[in-house]
Amino acid sequence: LLDPRLRRYRLRRLRLPAGATWLDLVVPDGQQWMRAGRWVGAAARGEEPPYWVEIWPASLAVARLLLRGPPLAGRRVLDLGCGLGVAGLAAAGAGAQVTFADRQADALAFAGWNGRRLHPEGQPPRCVLLDWNRAAVEGRHDVVVLADVTYRTVHHRPLLRQLSGCLAAGGVVVHADPFRGESGAFLAALRAMLATVEGEATVCSGDRRVRIRLVCASADRGALLPFGAGLSPSSGGGRARAGSGVSSVCSPGSNGTAAGGAGR
Repeated sequence: LLDPRLRRYRLRRLRLPAGATWLDLVVPDGQQWMRAGRWVGAAARGEEPPYWVEIWPASLAVARLLLRGPPLAGRRVLDLGCGLGVAGLAAAGAGAQVTFADRQADALAFAGWNGRRLHPEGQPPRCVLLDWNRAAVEGRHDVVVLADVTYRTVHHRPLLRQLSGCLAAGGVVVHADPFRGESGAFLAALRAMLATVEGEATVCSGDRRVRIRLVCASADRGALLPFGAGLSPSSGGGRARAGSGVSSVCSPGSNGTAAGGAGR
């Protein structure tokens, strides 16, 4: 049965290509919701516009990486700032135990409902209503997804604090963004803490092709290898390792290999 919270939206079915499979989702009609303007009052009070109603290209890039990268069966995956949860839904399809976390209850309703519908035999996804400035995600996770959530510098410190509390030993952070300048500052801090492997992907969004920077980070260099196997090298000057599709692994404190500052 459809979650009653979803009935407040005009709905549409959406099939997204994710590697060798497809994600068949029920999502809000984002353009209609934005035009309706019910969100304007909240935005005037300082809340963010409802960015979550759209599928962000970075989340699809992460979904594809997770499906062609490491084995995820039984692993704990946190989709932090999940929006509609595309990356987490892909991980659930690969057998992961998925937690969706977002500050928007309706975003969690869509992510959770699609997760239960797509994978009825698997473990139901856990949905956590979270303001990352005020609370912390409980538990430790083997993979933490950050799909285009570092677009404002005010978010960087709370996100780094979340990572220090929720990333399991040997866990991997998967960060994706469309080469935003603001995200470059976050990545500099991440590289100072953890080893990274970096690359990029191209995602079609409407009639546009969007370059997505992908950075996987971990204190365990060995944990990065299966993630790196699914990455294409960055075209912005990264030092690709000969014979592989992976940008070079960087130790904590190095300058990294992705095309930081390349623009959106």
